[in-house]
Amino acid sequence: MTTTRPTAALLFAVEAAVLFGGAACGRTDPPRLPLPSVGGLQTRLAPRYSPPANGEISPSQIDLYLRVRRAGRHGSDIDAARDLGIDPVEYVWVRSRVLEALAYLDAKRVQDGATEAHTRSVAVLREARKETGDAKTAARLDSELSAVERERASARRVDPALSAGARNAVRVAERRAEIDAVAP
Repeated sequence: MTTTRPTAALLFAVEAAVLFGGAACGRTDPPRLPLPSVGGLQTRLAPRYSPPANGEISPSQIDLYLRVRRAGRHGSDIDAARDLGIDPVEYVWVRSRVLEALAYLDAKRVQDGATEAHTRSVAVLREARKETGDAKTAARLDSELSAVERERASARRVDPALSAGARNAVRVAERRAEIDAVAP
């Protein structure tokens, strides 16, 4: 729809009258709409789920995690949780604990493998040291032996970032195959 010059001029005049008319009567702010009650907002914003103080997940929460992951295969986990009637806040908390435990278990497996490799290396170096008659070779083997032992000692230290997963590692390890089957 096109406007003609007189119509455009009329629209401009009406808009100007509304703007200036409001200012002339002393009213410059828009009218206020009624606000919802604060009590209603607090009820809607209050957290529905409070995680346990010890941070441990229960077997039923692992079931909850698996149900949501299976339902959310082709979409959002949060949407799947809502569709299943599960509090998304609880699901996110449980998912975080499961992922922490998986990271801990994987790091532990790598650490155990490294410890085993270090132990074998130390045994081989000690045996070679016993069999050598050359002083230069013995000194080099002693140096390598102490370096491997230092590495083994440092590899045994647990990363503090992964220690949070230790408290749920046993429960998650029991269900690892199911969890891996629904992994993203």
